Amino acid sequence: MTLIRTAAVLTAIALVAACDDTAGSSSSAPMAAAPGGPPFIETMAPEVSNAAVSSCQSALEAQTEGGVTVVGSETSEAATAIYMRVGANGAPWRCLVAPDGSGPELMFMGDEGAA
Repeated sequence: MTLIRTAAVLTAIALVAACDDTAGSSSSAPMAAAPGGPPFIETMAPEVSNAAVSSCQSALEAQTEGGVTVVGSETSEAATAIYMRVGANGAPWRCLVAPDGSGPELMFMGDEGAA
């Protein structure tokens, strides 16, 4: 009887460990941007203002949990785009903002159905 209980406990532990998304290698690649979506830029444009970067980073930190890291930016006539990653899985986000940092608009760029 004790052997059966021990086997049942070990099986339960194995099943729980298999469900743990954080188990495994800490060097896994960050979450990819959704296929078919806009490109995810991971280089910094030198002309992007600190105000634009700070505004987007603050807006994303207020809406998410986990560390926010700015990884890229680009500019156009319409807006400045700031690209960020959030949390341990590196979830990709984009923020469109005016060059002076006003009006940040956030968009999740990952695949909602990705594991």
